[in-house]
Amino acid sequence: MSTLPKTIDSGDGRVFTLRESDPADVLDLIEAAGNAASSSAWMRYALMICSVSAIDEKPVMMPLSKAALRDLAKRIGNAGMDALAQVHYPEEGQGDGPAQEENIAKN
Repeated sequence: MSTLPKTIDSGDGRVFTLRESDPADVLDLIEAAGNAASSSAWMRYALMICSVSAIDEKPVMMPLSKAALRDLAKRIGNAGMDALAQVHYPEEGQGDGPAQEENIAKN
């Protein structure tokens, strides 16, 4: 992953503070994910979610379970995931981000 900007606009009036995932974060996510970790699409999507360290300057804990990851994803919302996808995977262009990732992850 390339260097992330410190903050981004979520697209719906919120500001996300971002963090780079380190190898320990990835290991924690794999442990929390269980079988889902074998899906590269799921892991990419989950790592985008885990990159959010604050929403409107209110700290967000690194999710350590699938339930916590899901809760954070709900807080981030569709507009936020679109903004995260543009930062994490700009080469994939608009419209190829979270919606496509979500469909791949469901299959």
